[in-house]
Amino acid sequence: MNEKMATYDKLIDASGQPHYGRFDAPVQQVNHADFHYLNTMDRPAGQLAKHFHYKQFQFVGATSPRFTLGCAIISLKYVSNAFVYLFDRLTGELRQKSLLQPLSLGCSMVNTPDAGMHRFSKGDIEFNFYATSKPRQRQVEIFGGSDIHIDLQISEPAGFQPLAVCTRTGFTGWTYTQKATALDASGRIRWGNLDIPVDTGFLGSYDWSCGYLRRQTAWNWASLSGRLADGRRVGANLANGVNETGFTENAVWIDGKLHPLGPVIFEFDRTDRRKPWRVRAADGRLDLNFTPAGERREKLDLLLLASNFTQLTGCFTGTFTTEGGQRIQLETTPGFCEDHYAKW
Repeated sequence: MNEKMATYDKLIDASGQPHYGRFDAPVQQVNHADFHYLNTMDRPAGQLAKHFHYKQFQFVGATSPRFTLGCAIISLKYVSNAFVYLFDRLTGELRQKSLLQPLSLGCSMVNTPDAGMHRFSKGDIEFNFYATSKPRQRQVEIFGGSDIHIDLQISEPAGFQPLAVCTRTGFTGWTYTQKATALDASGRIRWGNLDIPVDTGFLGSYDWSCGYLRRQTAWNWASLSGRLADGRRVGANLANGVNETGFTENAVWIDGKLHPLGPVIFEFDRTDRRKPWRVRAADGRLDLNFTPAGERREKLDLLLLASNFTQLTGCFTGTFTTEGGQRIQLETTPGFCEDHYAKW
């Protein structure tokens, strides 16, 4: 079931429950404080549970035939995290920084997907993610002393259809996500001896997600942005493990037009994630092979919290068939694949 639903200004309705479905347009406000949160015995959850169980994160990526940039701000309430990495396919070099702050100190996030600023700071490193709705743009500024200065802007072209979906999660929760790929990108990346103009060779993507997720959550995720042989843009967002209760967050974009997909299957070797992956739709309309090139991974076991995170950069090759029967061929399209376990 992936039929479109109405557009809502606020995610949580007057009865304290989320609107569920895949929406015609993103919600203007994720008013999570209005959620009537119950525990597993149907009693109202306490204020501390309501505060600490809510998770929120935003990831922004930019890819070109040579470079991949990935960055994120994550608020888990118990702790916040920000990371940025730059992978050079030509040299195989991976530059990265990752920071943690207890109790989300130095981290502030807004509940409006297309407005306001997310911020994370620690020491001399600062992450600022800005968003505007008209036009729908995201701007990333990352400063790290004299070493890093990233100024990136990604914009949805006119007529672009972003993905916006909310689904039930576990027994008591929900997840809202807004995503887009194959977007306009501009700006500059300065990191040590590298000074990279973000020009027409780059395409951008973003993932804005939040909700009351399962205490132990695991997912696989893939995202790609590139161009077809005829010059049209192609993008995709693919996932399993979250957002699968009645609706999925799986979609392919062809020149900004969203083509929804049902469930997808990820096939890979967890003992060696650097081996090729296969990502395919259960109905056969999508069949992609992913060849990893770079890898960012992080394992944390903090008793109350844990994470086993691997995000790979590389290229996709394969086919996608539209509902109208048009067969699209993808060749060496840059993107990401991710394998993630979290206890939060």
